[in-house]
Amino acid sequence: MKFIQKHIQIAAILTCLLGLYSCADDSIELKVPYPNDITFNELELDRFTYNIPNTPFTTGDDESGVITVNVSAGGSGSYSGFALSNKNWRSYPWNLSPDFAPAGGITPAEKQASIDSTAFSVTTVRPNRTENYLVGRADGEDAYFTLSAPATVEHILVANTTYNYLLASYGSIYSGTFDTETQSYTIDGAKVRNIQNPNTSASRYGRFTLPAPNGSNAVRLSSHAELAKREAGATAAEATRNAGGTEAEAINDSITAYNALSTGYIKLKIEGYLNETLTGDVDFYLAALPNTDPEHPEYDFILNDWTKVDLTSLGEVDKVLFRISSSYTDGSGSMVYDPTFCLDGIRLTN
Repeated sequence: MKFIQKHIQIAAILTCLLGLYSCADDSIELKVPYPNDITFNELELDRFTYNIPNTPFTTGDDESGVITVNVSAGGSGSYSGFALSNKNWRSYPWNLSPDFAPAGGITPAEKQASIDSTAFSVTTVRPNRTENYLVGRADGEDAYFTLSAPATVEHILVANTTYNYLLASYGSIYSGTFDTETQSYTIDGAKVRNIQNPNTSASRYGRFTLPAPNGSNAVRLSSHAELAKREAGATAAEATRNAGGTEAEAINDSITAYNALSTGYIKLKIEGYLNETLTGDVDFYLAALPNTDPEHPEYDFILNDWTKVDLTSLGEVDKVLFRISSSYTDGSGSMVYDPTFCLDGIRLTN
């Protein structure tokens, strides 16, 4: 175990306490014992920012192992594969709120920058201490890393982006008023304190918004599940009526179908390869409502911090590929939430 200087970014805490919009340059340093994991901290990146590399990049050393991280950059900030970040914004963007937006409004570029402040941030219970990490976009088969020499991946650290955490937990609109019919918070509802904002002053209360990808309005994951159950019940009732059943039978079949459906998850599938041959895969849930994870039907959570994922079952590999799926999809079958996650702390063993 070696010692690495870790910068604890406390500026974000200070600015939240003051209710400001920008970050100061203050920081403190603390030497903590840190294993020989691949942490991406040796890669240059300005503080509180992110970068989408133009080409795949190599990181690690003889002690921790060496990997090459894949990325395919597109135009206008789009990409698949992995970006590098050290952002840790954990709240709804202030300038997207109707209560805190600038009087003259914001430009499309400013709006996208506010969304990106959450899309390239890791969500953690406390201010993040891991410095640099990867933000994976599992679009197609581009989200992978390769090993310079075959090895076993003992574990990795995985977390949700703030973007997905906020959408899955609260939705594109967050206020103190919830509409049970639409299963979403109302933009003209009661004002509430912004998520993870320690400032308790009522003057900082408001209504908050965060557009989902392609500008859509997403509901929280539990609302998606409720609406899907209602649809299943309505479909069953209509089928019974069309078959000549009584209204009592239609109602009974509707209730049965409603109760039978269990949905609401975001799943990360991690695949190992050796010489282009699949060695195995591991399912890890970034969010799971009851009865959606077959191995743990009692799970009811949305991941809100870094979590260790054991990958030893993949065996010796020279490539690790990531895919994301969700029960919450649009009419074309695409995820409503962003197909992204955060990755850090890759530990290799021979």
